[in-house]
Amino acid sequence: MEMSRIINCNMINCVYNKGNCCRTPAITVGPHAECNTYSHASGKGGFEDVTGGVGACLDTTCMFNEKLECNASAICVGIHDRHPDCETYQLKG
Repeated sequence: MEMSRIINCNMINCVYNKGNCCRTPAITVGPHAECNTYSHASGKGGFEDVTGGVGACLDTTCMFNEKLECNASAICVGIHDRHPDCETYQLKG
């Protein structure tokens, strides 16, 4: 299984966001599809040559969650109520 890539992130004030791209190797998606790796600080982190992926998904209500791993081909992270959420999230049905 390959890590799901983050193809877009709208949390421009996150330390890992550069040009709407996530620049940390892996994030954790927590309960309620929230990006638990989000961090707001004055400095920037991450690596220019890295495109982030989903290292773990703890939201077991998502249809893409398989054994706490994301099996979506790619995800987008967007702003929901002033915090970052996985916009690819879909409730299991």
